[in-house]
Amino acid sequence: MLASVLTAFGAMAQSQQMSDEELLRNFRQTVQKRDIAKRHLESNIPLSSMAPATKGNNAKSLPEDRVWFPGEWEEVQAICVTPYYIYRVPGYETNGSWMADPLVSGYAEYLQYSVSGWQQRGMGPYISVMDTVSTFGKVFFYLMDGIQLGGAEAWVRVEKPEDSAKVIRTLTRMNLRHDNVRFIVGKGNSFWYRDCGPIAFYYGDQDSLGMLDFTYYPGRALDDSLPSLIHWQMGIPNYLTPIEWEGGNCLVDGAGMVFSSDAIYSNNADRYGQLTWDGQDPNSINYSQATPLTQAQVRQGLHDLLGQRATYVLPAYQYDGGTGHVDLYADAYDENGFVFSVMPSNYSNWTDYRTGARNIDSLCSYKSIFDRDYYTMATLPFPSTDNGGNFSSQTQYNNQYTRTYSNHTFVNNVILQPCFSSVVNGQPSADWDRANIEAVAAAYPGYTIYPVDVREFDGSGGAIHCVTKQIPAENPIRILHKNLHGTFAIGEMTQIPVSAIITNKSGIASAVVYWREEGSEEWNTLELSANGNRFNGLMPRIESAMPQHSVEYYISATSNNGKTITKPMTASQGGYYTFTYTDGESVDSTMFDFDTLPMPMEDITFAFGSSWVEQDGDEPRPLAGIEEAEMEENFGQFYPNPATDEAHMAINLGNGESYTVSIIDQSGRTIHTSSLMAAGHIEYTINAGRLASGVYNVVFSNKDARVVRRLIVK
Repeated sequence: MLASVLTAFGAMAQSQQMSDEELLRNFRQTVQKRDIAKRHLESNIPLSSMAPATKGNNAKSLPEDRVWFPGEWEEVQAICVTPYYIYRVPGYETNGSWMADPLVSGYAEYLQYSVSGWQQRGMGPYISVMDTVSTFGKVFFYLMDGIQLGGAEAWVRVEKPEDSAKVIRTLTRMNLRHDNVRFIVGKGNSFWYRDCGPIAFYYGDQDSLGMLDFTYYPGRALDDSLPSLIHWQMGIPNYLTPIEWEGGNCLVDGAGMVFSSDAIYSNNADRYGQLTWDGQDPNSINYSQATPLTQAQVRQGLHDLLGQRATYVLPAYQYDGGTGHVDLYADAYDENGFVFSVMPSNYSNWTDYRTGARNIDSLCSYKSIFDRDYYTMATLPFPSTDNGGNFSSQTQYNNQYTRTYSNHTFVNNVILQPCFSSVVNGQPSADWDRANIEAVAAAYPGYTIYPVDVREFDGSGGAIHCVTKQIPAENPIRILHKNLHGTFAIGEMTQIPVSAIITNKSGIASAVVYWREEGSEEWNTLELSANGNRFNGLMPRIESAMPQHSVEYYISATSNNGKTITKPMTASQGGYYTFTYTDGESVDSTMFDFDTLPMPMEDITFAFGSSWVEQDGDEPRPLAGIEEAEMEENFGQFYPNPATDEAHMAINLGNGESYTVSIIDQSGRTIHTSSLMAAGHIEYTINAGRLASGVYNVVFSNKDARVVRRLIVK
């Protein structure tokens, strides 16, 4: 794909022979790095001569009812991740200076390393090898373990169905959790699932789950198909948009506000779309044409799609590994404010030091859903070099490190947390690193911190947040709360108002505030009164001889269908809201009122505009060659579907074909295998009555082709 890719280790390569491990690291830091936004401009693959097609009548919008993009701190059912795959050139499997970079399913670009970088050496089939032993490869298995610790399923993308057993064996061998894993089967390019994965949302009165699928970097068509794989194999509706955007550059407050950086503008300014091909002829691989978008169109597109209250685009960092993504320094703690990574003053001459300070000021000047400024909940320390020292320059930081403690992932009451020294007994081993992780824990009260050494990601532009993607929980209870925080005077007030918006598809049975004076062992309770979905009550002030009073509190809500959740979610682990009040004369009116939502509920609900989205189909299509185009025409669809007894499919086997038929359940397990040998037009039948209720993939494969059909059994 590239005529030449310059490497961060060029000087080293000229003076000494690089080991296979160093070559692989270099490959990740160049060819597989997080940011490849402009690589297509240097590619030998042509731009299609065909103008971009219009969606016409294929465009669809969601039902005209409320849409809710939850914040990352809200409850999740699963996190998507993949093991690390090394792609090898046939005949050079043990030669580290030869690597393959997948383009489409089963076809890759070949690259050979020289002192000037990775040089293109043609294209052809490739071999995918799951890395279960290297330091880098093990990171992804630790993430699977931490995901399960947080009470979520690890949705693991594997290249082949049989790879699922290898994942389980590796987790078992490493003494890690392996009981809550499901598998998504499909080809991939890399491991940056934050950026290529879907942005999930709720819609409708039943809080149905859907996905919004932005276009990923041109050149990573297989990764770009991940939301479609989730749609086909997990059954979640998927809505595609031609706007090019990465999940790491998306920051939402869970209440209709979206933030991004201006890196999104240049990515949408050219005509390069995603790689396509006809599934057979390698000469047909090309970049589809896209419609260039102006900055105004990009902003309007984001606003129409998910920023229904407001959309803000901030200046991008210039020395952050190349992405310009906001997830390297900003984290929405909840709907009220942010936690920031702040560079220390000794880096004040860095360009990004000044950009960061301005962006933090900007974020905290915008209005939350409660019509008050967002505020800084906490700040995180800035990482160091391996010996605890300073980075020599912003260029060194950009090229060799790009470390940040902000690049972590929430998994309910757990945070998968980057650290930069080996982890021993659940803690970083370096004193400076351990002290910084303790500061991270203090910034997120109540969360269980799961540290993972991510030094192998150095120089590639990201870490844990970049390789994981949340899938929100079913049956959510949503609590929007204008929290009490800081120190303020209440004068002669004898009661303190507390309010929240609380919703669930079944309705809310009860909402209770638990509060106590800081240091007390006993909790007091306050039952909140309901007015529709608005709940409020009056918390009695504390009477004592103390001149000021610190209070800890949290909200617990129970739905009519029996689910209970707290706000903050980590309340059971000590994550409370805390505020302090004095007996002074003034009252902070932004702190005390029942006007929880200063705008009508209908003003933060919307439907997608048909000019920006189209709905993914129910059947796999030849996206980046995932299916063989010609063979697709020979296989029909199962009927009836869903099935309770027998399911049938019409197949044209021509002059005679032989296939292996595999039935794969939702966890990725192959539950039945058989052979199919016949000729002409046949009707293939499955006895669905012998299968448990659920969704299955039925795979027809031989040495030349692989076709997948989805079967739902009631």
